[in-house]
Amino acid sequence: MNDQPPKLLIGLTGNIATGKSAVMRLAASRGALTIDADKVVHDILAHDPSMQAAIAVAFGSHVRKSNGQIDRAALGQIVFNDPEALRDLELMLHPAVRLEITRRLRESKARIVMIEAIKLLEGGLSQMCHQIWVTRCAQTLQIDRMRICRGMALEDAVARIKAQPPQEEKVALADVVIDTGGLMRDTERQFDLAWQRLPSPDSVEPRVVPDLPPPVVVRAVAETAVSTPPPPAPPPIERPENLDVRRARPSDIPSILLLIQKATNGTVSLRRSDLLMALGERSYFIGQIGAQISAIMGWVVDDMVGRIDQIYLYPLDEGVVTGTAVLEEIEQSAQNHIAELIIATLPDTTPAAVVQLFQQRGYQPRSSLPQNLPRNWQAALGETETSQGQQLFKVLRPERIRTRS
Repeated sequence: MNDQPPKLLIGLTGNIATGKSAVMRLAASRGALTIDADKVVHDILAHDPSMQAAIAVAFGSHVRKSNGQIDRAALGQIVFNDPEALRDLELMLHPAVRLEITRRLRESKARIVMIEAIKLLEGGLSQMCHQIWVTRCAQTLQIDRMRICRGMALEDAVARIKAQPPQEEKVALADVVIDTGGLMRDTERQFDLAWQRLPSPDSVEPRVVPDLPPPVVVRAVAETAVSTPPPPAPPPIERPENLDVRRARPSDIPSILLLIQKATNGTVSLRRSDLLMALGERSYFIGQIGAQISAIMGWVVDDMVGRIDQIYLYPLDEGVVTGTAVLEEIEQSAQNHIAELIIATLPDTTPAAVVQLFQQRGYQPRSSLPQNLPRNWQAALGETETSQGQQLFKVLRPERIRTRS
């Protein structure tokens, strides 16, 4: 860690209102560097122009204030009601949070560091920690704390608790569990016992999250990457002034159901409940001219690979225009999520005009991919392989395609 003495890293997590802040204050009073990942996120949203721009592109310009900062309340209204949107946001933020925490670790002389994150285990921060500490308390006490300390209504407090995984899941992965259900002196007694049992920082193996890979130098890529010409730039498309691309909302469900029925000549007929479930599993982008929706695409990004698996355009002439704009928006969102590859699955019944739309955007058939692909690409291609239809792909990071050494 820049030739510094090794640090002992403690990860602290626990569900809402289980006393994490009290444990952090105790650690700070013992001389530890304390890092609150949630506050790191707030700093990024307030001061990182590139992240602010990326979030505005992904979730809509209305989530950005006039001074450029992210309106957390507006963003929260989107992500806390849409699990897929929340996952998209986390995929954008987690790498930036890890880098900022790494920077603070390298700049601090503290030998013991406590990192608090409610999603410590889910977001990958736990991998850099020597110990995992978890706070817990009775659910009734969680509710009381949220009502008294945060001014929440009872139903809001209960909803926030139910939205989180059970406490037992975190407790099962803990090295230390601190029950904060008693008096403060009871919490401090548990803390001191765990603190006294910590190993010496000199006895632990240094751990720190590495920086994200720097931009690839063109000369280096030319020496190691497969020599394949880049796809031609997509032709410009004339956009009507009243064309709009945005994320689908629950209020769009009637229009979406009607569009799908028309686009498939009635062969695909979804129920409202089916579409509600689908909206929770993936992101949908809508393209419309004025109030008329004519394109919808469903997609998801996982392990740095984007997958477009639902494509509906109607009427076709107008849908090609709005669909192109939707595809551009998906690609931009995929770039923001650090995706390396996009796979589009097109059924056999896909109109030729839609296939051409993807081809003009630089999507190529599976057969044109070289054999030596990154593992995550191979896994994604295998999972989406279908005997009915075709796969088209677009490489966003060609430097990831390497020749065999």
